[in-house]
Amino acid sequence: MLNLINLQISNKSPYDVLIVGAGINGCSCAWFLNRAGLRVALIDRSGIAQGGSGAAGAFISPKFSKSGLLKEIVAAAHVEALDFYSQHFPQQTLMRPLLHIANSASESEKLAAYKSTTALSFTEVPDALRRMVVPEALENEAIYLERGAVVDAQGVCRAMAEGSDFYSLEASDPVYQDGLWHIGELRGVHMILSTGAYPKILGGDSIKLRGIWGHRIDVQTDTEVPCILHHHVSISPTLSSGTVAIGATHDVHFDPFGKETYDIEAGRAALMEKAARTLKLDNVRVVRDYTGLRSGTHDYYPIAGELVDESSSVCEKSGEKPNVQTCVFYPNVWMINGSGGYGFVLAPYLARRICERIVSGREIDPSLSPARFFLRRMKRQS
Repeated sequence: MLNLINLQISNKSPYDVLIVGAGINGCSCAWFLNRAGLRVALIDRSGIAQGGSGAAGAFISPKFSKSGLLKEIVAAAHVEALDFYSQHFPQQTLMRPLLHIANSASESEKLAAYKSTTALSFTEVPDALRRMVVPEALENEAIYLERGAVVDAQGVCRAMAEGSDFYSLEASDPVYQDGLWHIGELRGVHMILSTGAYPKILGGDSIKLRGIWGHRIDVQTDTEVPCILHHHVSISPTLSSGTVAIGATHDVHFDPFGKETYDIEAGRAALMEKAARTLKLDNVRVVRDYTGLRSGTHDYYPIAGELVDESSSVCEKSGEKPNVQTCVFYPNVWMINGSGGYGFVLAPYLARRICERIVSGREIDPSLSPARFFLRRMKRQS
């Protein structure tokens, strides 16, 4: 069970790992580390999956693009995620086929290229489903994957967090002293930062994260949705009988830290308008809203690895290009972040690799390292 801990913690022995941020990344790390036998403290001021993860559509989908390293990373993570959720969290996972419809001519071209190379099994869109979809939508390229999934975003995070001690507190100004990281009265050998697009509590300014505001709604409808649909927005059945999830949006303009208040009614209307371009839903009643801030990186690749101490890292200007050997890393600090709209796909993949690094020293793919941002800045300056 999830242990909810009060702030009387001064008599507790150090944890193996302190995890700051209890979204899907932090909870995935907690699950893998607990399974490895480590003692874990999970820290979040708002609760389990109360930010961007809780507002996510939580669809397990590949990246439908022509080629590239990110496509390959997401493809590997997608296969892992389908097995991971269905095997370990069946009560929080709904397995359904996935229909992805391109929403433009350029996306149709990408999807056609994807279909010509993918190893995933797909078939023609079933006739019964074609009759449900708005006819204009299927004028573009579409792919119908026989195996897809959607997870209960908050439910699966809570299940992953079981076995960890959870602290509802504001984590700020971590201090490294006597071989341990200190956050308030909490102490731990390792620290994992999974804070999403919210303000960083450690590290320099080279890592630029994009805040992506998300709004999802759950609705009651007389229409039975037989699969997961992606088009202008995602539409999916949920684990709650008769409930359909619509969203989440990807709004890069709304700033939750600014003075403007988010317009829930306008957000609902936008989601319903986008859904209507794909599927006609009869007698719709909104039953719940979820909002939160997801994070992406400016190079669109996720982050998983050791964190550079930028103030202590010096790059020699001797004609050699800066490289990872010139970096000084914070002792036992790891970052997992920047997955954008693929958070629930990438989280098990990234968390597993961070756990393996901490437990057995296995190297993480350097293309995922947060050091890449610092090195790029140093190369520009050298």
